[in-house]
Amino acid sequence: MNVKFDGFLDNFFALEIVPGKKIRIPYWRNKFFKNGKRIQGPFGGKGTPAQIKRASIKKAREGKISLNQLSSAQIRTFMKQKKIGLDCSGFTFQVLNFLKPGFYKRFKKAPGISPNPIRRFNARALTSNQNSQPVKKTKNIKVGDLIPVSFSNGKINHVLVVVEAGSKEIIYVHSSSRGKITGPHLGKIKIIDPESGLEKQHWLEKTKKDLNLLEFASRLLIKIGVRRVI
Repeated sequence: MNVKFDGFLDNFFALEIVPGKKIRIPYWRNKFFKNGKRIQGPFGGKGTPAQIKRASIKKAREGKISLNQLSSAQIRTFMKQKKIGLDCSGFTFQVLNFLKPGFYKRFKKAPGISPNPIRRFNARALTSNQNSQPVKKTKNIKVGDLIPVSFSNGKINHVLVVVEAGSKEIIYVHSSSRGKITGPHLGKIKIIDPESGLEKQHWLEKTKKDLNLLEFASRLLIKIGVRRVI
């Protein structure tokens, strides 16, 4: 990764909400319902770091809370309580758009009516056959490639994006609630057999259940493997 890309990612890993208080953006996904209505957080888990910062400050003012008097951990807890955060596809979209500005303009969108493109690309849309193609061997993986994951129901419901691809390891980023680190963060895969897919490599990131991410995910990951956006 280069300095500019590192700086871009730092906006997600260490967002300065108020001077001197840097926060890893929490994970949030609009998947909960109450009385038949979806519970929405600010920007629906799709906000940019600047939007997430503004939403946090606004919610604090509404609640007459001084963020300056809170610790970084307390501010992050406050953000979670107010449903302020970022989901996996919202983060992946922004990373891809940094690497390939405007990539989405030729993509087939997920169903919906929002004119905001980031809201029209969930994990399934980003990794669909219309928008991506398979990469079968680990040695051919490149920065910007996507790793679709299924945690349940045999459907793609999570996505990772590769940010560094070397001969010895793959580094990816994603926003998740299942790992020991939550929200946007890095993960590593140690390459054991470059001629095989990622299911044959050593995944280092651990979930809360102390399983590596590959062990925790379903076999759909193995069947689909890595996808490269067209």
